[in-house]
Amino acid sequence: MLVINYSLLLLKFIRYGLNFFTLKKRAINHFICAGKKMSILLPKFLNRSKNFSVILLLALVILVLIVSVQRILQRLEPVAVEPRAPLAVETQVLAFSPFALTRRYSGSVVAEQRVQLSARVNAPVVAVYHREGEQVKRGDLLIRLDDRELNNERLRLQAARQRLHAELEYWSRQYQRNKKLLQKKMLSERQLEESLRMKKTLQASMQENAAALANAEIRLNYTKITAPFSARIQRLMTEVGDQTVPGKALLELVSTQNMKALVSVPQADLGRLQTGLPVQLRIPVSGLLQQTRIQKIYPALDPATRNALFETGFIHDEKQTLTRLYPGMVVEATVILEQHAALSIPHHALHKNKRGEGVFVVLDGVAKWRQVSSGGVDADRVLILSGLTPGEQIIVTPDPRLVDGLAVVVASSYQGG
Repeated sequence: MLVINYSLLLLKFIRYGLNFFTLKKRAINHFICAGKKMSILLPKFLNRSKNFSVILLLALVILVLIVSVQRILQRLEPVAVEPRAPLAVETQVLAFSPFALTRRYSGSVVAEQRVQLSARVNAPVVAVYHREGEQVKRGDLLIRLDDRELNNERLRLQAARQRLHAELEYWSRQYQRNKKLLQKKMLSERQLEESLRMKKTLQASMQENAAALANAEIRLNYTKITAPFSARIQRLMTEVGDQTVPGKALLELVSTQNMKALVSVPQADLGRLQTGLPVQLRIPVSGLLQQTRIQKIYPALDPATRNALFETGFIHDEKQTLTRLYPGMVVEATVILEQHAALSIPHHALHKNKRGEGVFVVLDGVAKWRQVSSGGVDADRVLILSGLTPGEQIIVTPDPRLVDGLAVVVASSYQGG
């Protein structure tokens, strides 16, 4: 009977433990009362029962239940919530300021003077005086061809000129003598005309010889390949012993003094470009930076890319041109399309989400979302077309915790451009 009463008390103890979530105070009191009754009955039961394993098991269950109740009560105690401090932000007061609408394009460095020198006579190469990469000046001898055959031709024509000159002098004198003899009736008119014909024929031969000799001198000069302008040798396409023929390229020269940039432009921007617009040229590899202007806009589009081209020149500087500019280099061109006073904000102050693009403004210590419409870009700033007015205080801090209605405190003012 005592065992049954003890079991009933244990069940009652468990049931109160399960219901304590809704009746915490009442459950705790019942637990205490049940514990006291069990503490009274337990010694009696120990005196009568010999099954110590059962007793120990029941005692262990009671201990586990008491510990569990204490832990649950600790978790259910209300935790004090500390008030959240306002988010510290950096702000900027909007005002009209100079704004330059720019576009950035890419292109290539191109040499204004680039030429392949070809042979103009048929002759073997006897000397090559410069190699690839070497800098040459205008008039420098680059390649020499065998000139013996052409020189012999010149000598032959010079000898023929002397012979013709002697014959012309003879027939000139003969013509004068025949005129005197005709006056004395000692010579026929036919003989006088024959001497005149020989004189005129020799005069024509002299002119023909002079032209042939001039051509021989020109062809002889073709055996000396010289630099038409100061440049660098890009490619050498012949060697000593090669047989040249007219039209065969011997070497390629590239001028490094007069360099220009050819810049590719999307056809959508073509209508905004015009000659004279300011352009900033930058060579990423060498760090060269120059300010110039658009000099020429090509009228036809590239059939492959459908892009337009504009041309602008580099300011010539001997040191920069020779050491920092090479044809084929990539060039970045920033074109200033227009300049005016406008409202603009830093790039990082503009937020984009499902609602569109906008900014956060500070109103009475609270961040308020303001949807805007943006335009072009200038360096690190964005043009604002609508949605904001001068004098408003915008948040420029790019903090992902910013939401509409969040309490904020201004920590500093933005000093950027």
